[in-house]
Amino acid sequence: GSSMGAADGDEVAAPGSVTNMRAKMMQQRERMLAKQRSAGVGGGSMVIANQGMPTTAGPAAPSSPSASASPTGSMSMSGTLNKPLAGERAGTSEMLGRTTTGFSEAGDDDDGKQGAVAPMLSATASKEEEEARRAQLKQQLNERGISSEYDPSGGSFFERKSDFDVANVKPHEMRMFLHRPAPENAGTIQCRVVRDRGGISTKLHPRYTMESDNGIFLMTAQKQVKNKTSNYAVSMLKGNANKESEGFIGKLRSDFLGIEWVAYGPGLNPSKVDQKLPTSHQLQLVREELVAVQYTASKWGPSAKGPRKMSVILPRVQANGERLACRTLSPATDGLMALFKSQSPAAIPLIDTYNNKPPVWNEQIGAYVLNFNKRVTEASVKNFQLVSASDPKIVYLQFGRVGKDTFNLDFRHPISPFQAFAMCLSSFDYKLGCE
Repeated sequence: GSSMGAADGDEVAAPGSVTNMRAKMMQQRERMLAKQRSAGVGGGSMVIANQGMPTTAGPAAPSSPSASASPTGSMSMSGTLNKPLAGERAGTSEMLGRTTTGFSEAGDDDDGKQGAVAPMLSATASKEEEEARRAQLKQQLNERGISSEYDPSGGSFFERKSDFDVANVKPHEMRMFLHRPAPENAGTIQCRVVRDRGGISTKLHPRYTMESDNGIFLMTAQKQVKNKTSNYAVSMLKGNANKESEGFIGKLRSDFLGIEWVAYGPGLNPSKVDQKLPTSHQLQLVREELVAVQYTASKWGPSAKGPRKMSVILPRVQANGERLACRTLSPATDGLMALFKSQSPAAIPLIDTYNNKPPVWNEQIGAYVLNFNKRVTEASVKNFQLVSASDPKIVYLQFGRVGKDTFNLDFRHPISPFQAFAMCLSSFDYKLGCE
């Protein structure tokens, strides 16, 4: 064998392989670092990585004097070794990079920044240690807004689970919570809608109740009698829902064909406002339009008529979280549905438009299918997912059947609970020309 230097007397095999070349360079760097430390030149910080990290199979590189002298049995090397040597295998370079740490010289651009440190892995790590490591990693990913689970469906509806709990909403804040956009940090709010049509009064005029997944009552709605078109009164109190009740928070009404729906907050019909009052006073008395829904027939897939198409129009929620108020004395020209149909440049900044996600035809089962992430279990024409017209990759609301009279409803910011409930109520009625 040939000697690397008379002063050190370390012997290695002839440099006839890449491994021996790498060992030779490592020894040279170790001697240089040892001289710098003895001369007091080692500026910057040094982080020790575990020596027990796995390496590639083959002859092991000989230990340098500085490495064997470490009292902790750990190895410290320069971060520049992360660069692969000429002709070195990619796997060897990757493993070497994982076992070394960064070393910053004085005056370097990264002064004060620690190098990346590989975790101390052990083949005999206990199950508890592995679970703790995974939990810590998951927490770090959540803090950075990164999903810890891969969703092969490509959707981003359930990318983050939230600690938000409807049970923490105080009673005097419930009305505001139901009308305001869902908190942006709440993530996906999971609820269910239960239909009651078992009694005499609810056979032709069913009652619908919306509650959280934990059973917290939110609101109820019932189809009103003696109306030419479908009309639902929504109340935040249990029992009969009507416009005269103390808990009345709004209503939903359709046109004669059942294909256009508008939901309103409490207030007067513009046609019933005293025209003698100042315009500003009239606008304070008139009801606010909160959501409009339009259904049309569609031709998705090979059949002559596929599932119905659904368009939803909401007043735009601004960057500060406040929703634009749609109060108008002329709903035929300035209402949500009119703004949607006009498609004028002046209307675009005032509204947000959503569409139901097109289902995919499945030849094996002969039906249209959507991926509801196990939140919907039964087929129904009422099942739908709502996506933004500007960004169809994000699902903002999904609704579907899980029992004979039970439906799951999940939604997120900027949709409010009342708006979500109104959209789903509109899906229950028969749509003339769409079905």
